[in-house]
Amino acid sequence: MTPAELLASFRSEVVDTAKPYLWSDDEVWRYMNEAYMMFWRLVGGLPDFMSSACAVAVVSGQPTSALHPAILRIISATRRSDRASLEIINAEDLGRMRSSDYGQVKTLVLDERPGAVRYMVIGMQKNVVRWVMVPDQDDIVDLHVYRLPLNRLASDSAQFEELEDIHHWSLLKWMKHLAYGKQDAETFDKGRADLFEGEFRAYCAQAKAEQDRYKHKTRVVAYGGL
Repeated sequence: MTPAELLASFRSEVVDTAKPYLWSDDEVWRYMNEAYMMFWRLVGGLPDFMSSACAVAVVSGQPTSALHPAILRIISATRRSDRASLEIINAEDLGRMRSSDYGQVKTLVLDERPGAVRYMVIGMQKNVVRWVMVPDQDDIVDLHVYRLPLNRLASDSAQFEELEDIHHWSLLKWMKHLAYGKQDAETFDKGRADLFEGEFRAYCAQAKAEQDRYKHKTRVVAYGGL
């Protein structure tokens, strides 16, 4: 299904096929994009390690780097220059972390001295990562993340690039939730708006459970003999 076909399905299901429409095309496209984003928010994001959103530029002398605003969660980070794994630290945990250099264990703190990128601190500022030491050379850090879609849907969108076919119909539920919540005498229907919101959230909870199961490989348990 294409986004344009989903728009047509929306109009058919809410019986809004004759002009002047109760919901304009601009409104329906906005509802579709909000449903598209809300789906990924509720399922925890789209797994990704290959797109441009996963590449963080490390600039020599700069203690921070920008993160792509679509990123919801960082799973792992690797220096591209030598494929070394970096440790990801939440800002509130920084004072409790320890590092070991030349056999000496010390509290990990933000340092203004130049050094290798080994630790990345997240959560100090939105869409920004702080390197524990100021990078002493340029590099790229490759991330494995869960993120929101990178592009919005529009009338010329050929397809849903990042959403499987099985989930396309679910977007109609959130679109109708928003449509029946429109503050207009001809469209407002709180009962229907609440019904479709509940159905959409329930669907996303099921989709999230399926995605969570997919994250983990099946474990084989060996039992000893009697």
